[in-house]
Amino acid sequence: MGLFPNISSQYTFGGKSHTNLVISEGAAPAEKFIVSKTNTAEPFHYEYGPEGAQTVAIAKGKIVEAVAPEYDRETGRMVTAIRQATEGSKSAIGVNHHNVYKKRRDGMNGGDATVITRSYIEVPLFEHATVDTAKGAAKAMRFGAAYGQTNVIKPGDFVKVGADGNFEKLDVANDSPFQIVGQALAVERELPPAGFLQYYMEQMNPELEAMLKAMSVTPSPGLNGKDAGAYPYGIPYTNKGWKPEFEEMLIGKGFNKGIPFLTDGFFRAQEKRVIALNDKYDAATKAGNIEAVRPTESVTITDDDITVAAESRNAAVFIKLHHPINKVKSTPVVVKYMTADATPVAKTVAGEDLHIDYTNNTVVIYLEAGAVLKDVKIEAELVVDPVAGIPTEWDYAGSVGAVRILLQR
Repeated sequence: MGLFPNISSQYTFGGKSHTNLVISEGAAPAEKFIVSKTNTAEPFHYEYGPEGAQTVAIAKGKIVEAVAPEYDRETGRMVTAIRQATEGSKSAIGVNHHNVYKKRRDGMNGGDATVITRSYIEVPLFEHATVDTAKGAAKAMRFGAAYGQTNVIKPGDFVKVGADGNFEKLDVANDSPFQIVGQALAVERELPPAGFLQYYMEQMNPELEAMLKAMSVTPSPGLNGKDAGAYPYGIPYTNKGWKPEFEEMLIGKGFNKGIPFLTDGFFRAQEKRVIALNDKYDAATKAGNIEAVRPTESVTITDDDITVAAESRNAAVFIKLHHPINKVKSTPVVVKYMTADATPVAKTVAGEDLHIDYTNNTVVIYLEAGAVLKDVKIEAELVVDPVAGIPTEWDYAGSVGAVRILLQR
């Protein structure tokens, strides 16, 4: 029988085996982490989270750092604690892989954190002429992001922990190499990005758009002289006289504008504007906000002032805006004006005298006989020039695209 060297059938008490070394691969270390009591991230409600545990303690994509072990109620032991990394941190250990929700005492919810250290990730990019504005937009998005001044972050740049656990370009001349969290390998600023969504958004469907726009009915102010009761946006037989002039404006450009709130760039395009009555839209310069102002025959408009004839009945002004009114805002339009008294007083058009026709994108003001409204201003929540085909992860106010980062922790 063959013999193997260094093999003995007799057990000796010279020591014990030592086989444990590798716990897991390093891209996502298999370690239990709990959220530190020192975590300063502002909790927020995430409606797509698990039922009963939708309060986010540390958001997906945020850079995290380790702190001293803390007591874990579930295991009864001291466990490594993590928190959203502080600006300029040298103790960052990686990026939070998914939302970590707040746990309830003695409740089976919340989940544990997973920290990724060497993955290739993509986060939305927020840029502005001033860093503070870009920083604020990235914070408002709540999830992991990168920010900086316009066109500052470039492929090859190293990134560090910025404000609110987000990524910021490393200052190679002044920052410590221990602050490096990763390296940007690609920066996307062309919107929409190339791909299937861009192809799909260029498909034509003008008939559907025209049909949807024809479904709106604006409450009529009532008959006023010779004009139609629902002037000017009434049922078809009341608007044939003016419709050709505004046909392109009503029907639109005829291209597919994306799936609402998903691929239409809606959230990135939200903007609040204060609009004067004479703020007409100029197609050449793309400046201005109002396509048309159409008063009933008893109403006179001079600059930003509205005057109603003393013997008028059922007077109204129809103000068609160029940019779509934001349908998801609870108060998308507020109309303010000054009285014509010797001592003018600021007032707001009452709710029953204000109507928003979303389909025709029109603000309707109903007026009393003899009314005088000075310096009329429309405060409107608008969707300004949305870009269809933007991925949902990039669709936030202030986002200019995305940056892809190779983590190096």
